[in-house]
Amino acid sequence: MPRTTHRRKSSPKPPPTFGSDGVFYSFLSENSDQLQINVDFAQVPPPQSYYYADSLCVSLDEELQMAILSFGRREERTNRFADRIDIAMPKKALLGPFWASTRPIEDAVDKILEASGISANARPIAVPESQAPTLFANMIFLAVGDGESTFDFYHMSPREVHLAKTQKKNILLVPTVRVIMSSVLTKEFFIKLRPHAESATRPQPVADGSKRVART
Repeated sequence: MPRTTHRRKSSPKPPPTFGSDGVFYSFLSENSDQLQINVDFAQVPPPQSYYYADSLCVSLDEELQMAILSFGRREERTNRFADRIDIAMPKKALLGPFWASTRPIEDAVDKILEASGISANARPIAVPESQAPTLFANMIFLAVGDGESTFDFYHMSPREVHLAKTQKKNILLVPTVRVIMSSVLTKEFFIKLRPHAESATRPQPVADGSKRVART
């Protein structure tokens, strides 16, 4: 009786990975120019400049689909910024991947505040009316500790992604700035973002062509 042999199906080979210094990518398919990009922040240099904030304001420009995050220190005995920096970033990056990645982080902040017996009510700040130094980022690495948090802002340039697609070059992730704040203000940051993040997941009405800016 002839022996029947069964050949084990070989699993498809994973696509080759390119990159270095914490930023790695692969092509979704052999003939595709779409990239799957993974960032290991343990290997990415942290921002060299840092700024301490005791107040924040969030502004969303629906027309340009951008967000402006204002971090600053308030004037004594007022609700206005004494000084601040503004960080512009794409609304999609802020309310999409970043917001989704922070759900367990907000839980950790809640536990820190509960253990400390501290109220999560931050002091209100007026919407800024003046210009301020404006930086740009499209990626945030957030880390929380016992009483403080660090927001590390980075920029991944479309130029870097284009050269990766066309020449398989390494992708450079440029550090922008580190913002340090208390756990109380970190919770306030989540509170201000939540309604915008939740509305971003709902169907949006047809735009009427007018410019709308939402501030919190």
